[in-house]
Amino acid sequence: MLKPVKILHCADFHFDTPFRELSGTVAEKRKEDLRETFGRVVNLARQERVDIMLLCGDLFDNQMVSRMTIDYLISKLREIPEVRVFISPGNHDPYNENSYYQLVQWPENIHIFKNTLEKVEIQELNTCVYGRGFIRPHQQDSLLKGFSVDDSTKLNIMTLHGDVVQPGQCSDYNPITPEEIKESRLDYLALGHRHSYTNIAKMDDTSWAYCGCPEGRAFDELGDKGILLGELRKGSCNVVFKSISKRKYFELKIDISSCKTYEEIGVSTLEKASVLEPGKNLFKVILQGEIPEDFMLNTSVIKEKLEDQFYFLKVEDETTTRVDSELLANDFTLRGVFVKKMLEQIRQTQDQADRRKAELALKYGLRILEQGEAGIE
Repeated sequence: MLKPVKILHCADFHFDTPFRELSGTVAEKRKEDLRETFGRVVNLARQERVDIMLLCGDLFDNQMVSRMTIDYLISKLREIPEVRVFISPGNHDPYNENSYYQLVQWPENIHIFKNTLEKVEIQELNTCVYGRGFIRPHQQDSLLKGFSVDDSTKLNIMTLHGDVVQPGQCSDYNPITPEEIKESRLDYLALGHRHSYTNIAKMDDTSWAYCGCPEGRAFDELGDKGILLGELRKGSCNVVFKSISKRKYFELKIDISSCKTYEEIGVSTLEKASVLEPGKNLFKVILQGEIPEDFMLNTSVIKEKLEDQFYFLKVEDETTTRVDSELLANDFTLRGVFVKKMLEQIRQTQDQADRRKAELALKYGLRILEQGEAGIE
């Protein structure tokens, strides 16, 4: 029996993402973080003696790629000439006349798939690597439809950027169905596009997975991010997720109902964040709970008190206003009428988004009536 083939499956680096949610300095640091993470992936491929590296699309975020990024990628890939690297362009970086895939002189160990399905045979590994890439930002038809491997005695791998959907569902990003995965008779289908690791799934003899992105880029990409690494044999898939990101995004919900001061809010926040390395990672803190109507909460004050202890901190206010029902019963002023009407609207509203709007209207309306301003930042 031939020795197993060692693979590293990664995708969705999105180099030179603008990071618009971050300040200019932090955004530039995050761009460098992406480059550093790619460097760690290459180093891992070398240390683990990987045979094949699969890069499943969206290497670049858009057409605005810096010379520094290109130079860095090329220099790192030249460090692993013994690793066969296969790239399948995705919807963010399709292969076309303006693509860096075509304009750049890539090292000889790099193979970039175009729109036509292609097979590369690696005889010494008894392995065939298939692939196909996007040539435009949208791909409504499946790039896997009708495909089946040529020789099932070989180890057959494919790299694709796409969206696994159920029969009848549509997608603008290469909609692949489970039945197409099954009929492919591949041993391993390496996918990119979804930014979360999905676990190794199986359709008959075909193992497939999304590795997720190796570095989160916003607060909709929380927690561990990484790559897949392991060995493939005919009938055996021993591939595992490996966290590799330099920084992580965290979202913390803090109930401040019992807090009477900004100091107490800061202490509650730090207690919850302390185990998550606040000086290294990026945090969105969402303040929740009921607060007194005379507490004009200002998130900028909290952020200023805490930001020296966080690499990046964003604070959002989702608190509601605590109303004294007994006092309200005898309050026939404009304030009392307003509060009664808003509370009734909140009770009757079923839709969560509309309910939240009514809660905010009550909170800011009370501030205006009591203090002459809403305190909205």
